Formats: sequence, structure tokens, C-alpha cells
Amino acid sequence: MSGRARVTSVLMDHPSLSDAILSAYRAALYRIHGEPAIDMMIGEENGAVAALLARHGVSSAVFVTAFNPFGRELSAEQNAARQHMLEARIAQSGLTALPGEGRDPKGIWTAEASFLVLGADTHDADDFMLAFEQNAVVVVMSDGLPQLRVHPRYR
Repeated sequence: MSGRARVTSVLMDHPSLSDAILSAYRAALYRIHGEPAIDMMIGEENGAVAALLARHGVSSAVFVTAFNPFGRELSAEQNAARQHMLEARIAQSGLTALPGEGRDPKGIWTAEASFLVLGADTHDADDFMLAFEQNAVVVVMSDGLPQLRVHPRYR
């Protein structure tokens, strides 16, 4: 089955995201590793993120992972391989990525390695979600306000 056919098949099984899943994404902590680390929360203005984007001369960024496609839990090895493919795709695009992780503040689910892709925009966000079978990503603009962006199928 081709990648696109497989994505379509999976999406047809999940025509919408549940309120519980959306709530978990909105409650998650999106950490950008660095000295110091920067923690983002959906809908909360973050001056440190705005300053980070300004320092890098970009007006937007996308926080994305390749872990656990469409919420299907994979092994550590499978997730690491997918994350490596995401890293290679970002490098091929000529964009800069900073490492990070999505974390559950309640500790119910395991942190997922992620990247903050500097200069990526909403078009890139959709491309990442389609290519790596992600329900959602975080988009942040120069104002430092992280927003959840769901997969095109769910809009």
C-alpha cells in the first residue's frame, strides 16, 4: 500500500480527534532544549519564544515530532527511526531545527522527542503532518503565541 493510501486508510478510521486527545495536546508542555530550556503551552504568549525567533531572523516556527503516528504507540526503536527521517527531511529543506520534546505535565504518557523547525510555516506544518502521520503540530509566529494546528483531514 502506498504511503498516501495508508494515510487515507488510517484517517478514514479516525474521522475526527476526540475531545480527550485535543485536551491532552492543549495541556502538553512543549519544551525547546537549550540553555535555558524554553517551555511553551498552547495559547500562552511566550516572550522567550518570540525572542528566539527574532534572534534567528524568522517569523514562524513549527514544533513537530515523528513519534507515534496518528497516536499509535510504537517501539522506542521505531520512533527513533521515524525521528531520524524527520531530521533528515528538515535538513534537506534547508531549515534549522532545535531539539525539544513534547511532555505530559501529569506524567501519564512518555515524552516524545521533537524539533522546533525555525522558519517553517503553516504550509510546512501540513507537509510534516501528512508525511509523518501526525494528528497535530504546534505553530508559533513572531508574537510567541503557540497554536495547535490539526491535521488537514480534521479541519
